[in-house]
Amino acid sequence: MKRLQLEDLSKQLGYSKTLISMVLNGKADQYGISKKTQAIVMDAVAKLDYTPNKFAKALRTGKSNFIGLIVADISNPFYSTIAKNIESTLFDRGYNLMVCSSNEDEEREKKLIDMMINQQGVDGIIIASTFKNGDFFNNARYSRTPIVFIDRILPLHNGNFVVTDNYGGSREIVEALIKKDCKKILCLSITPSHISTIDDRIKGYTDAVQKQGTNNGEDFVVPINFNNIPDDTLGALKKMFFLHPDIDAVYSLNNHLASAVLKAFKDKAINKYYDKVHMACFDDIELFNLVDKPVLSVSQPVNDIGTNATLLALDIIDGKHTNKSMIVLPTSLIVR
Repeated sequence: MKRLQLEDLSKQLGYSKTLISMVLNGKADQYGISKKTQAIVMDAVAKLDYTPNKFAKALRTGKSNFIGLIVADISNPFYSTIAKNIESTLFDRGYNLMVCSSNEDEEREKKLIDMMINQQGVDGIIIASTFKNGDFFNNARYSRTPIVFIDRILPLHNGNFVVTDNYGGSREIVEALIKKDCKKILCLSITPSHISTIDDRIKGYTDAVQKQGTNNGEDFVVPINFNNIPDDTLGALKKMFFLHPDIDAVYSLNNHLASAVLKAFKDKAINKYYDKVHMACFDDIELFNLVDKPVLSVSQPVNDIGTNATLLALDIIDGKHTNKSMIVLPTSLIVR
């Protein structure tokens, strides 16, 4: 049986392909197409089994049964594990998941949000946003779509958040290093630095070293470019060990950085320091169980993040949750 094409719909309804396309892509209101015409198109789409019948279903039921997920980098084990949990939780409730990466790019994130809302018609969005504050989401255009923020808190936005205790976890791991008699703890941060998770982890590090009188100044917090992690990490380690050969711990603020650090220590310029320093990371990944050096790590409750965010989003969609929520989940220290 021949699959129905846009041209077939046009002939059947007597509307232009352009008009039908605008309706199917969620741009009808923007171009002044009446609600009656939109309904006629969508009913025909459903009855004639045109391929994008998800739009017709959404018109009839008020739901597309799709949730969008936007994260900084889906290749990061932290986000991929959360995505897997969200997908599983949604599937059990008859929903599907659409996953995209923003690559820590605000303009890309804006386009992804517009695509999900205006073209794909998602019922809600779960997002680890890269924006500096909540101004973008305060726009009425986006406030109508249920949104749950994960991992990161946005200043100036009264939204729904599911996050971990980044400050507390960071302070705890640095205090554990100090108990191991570490006095010069290098902290490798990552751009963009305005992200709340990174800011809170730096604050936890700073407060811990200041309390113990082991603070070595801002020079010991070194930012690594998100788009150039391997090379920047190696360059930073070479520079810092040259200036401070008595560094006795390297603390990475996420797992990508820690992986880059382990690789960088193979370089002959700094390899001699490998056995002398303690390694720590705010994140816990399987790699740490495979390397020959014990890595002190902070484990985040990734499954709880995914489950809480999903159930919260579905409750908002179903009108069961109308208040704003801030869910802060505890971390765990993993000692090897």
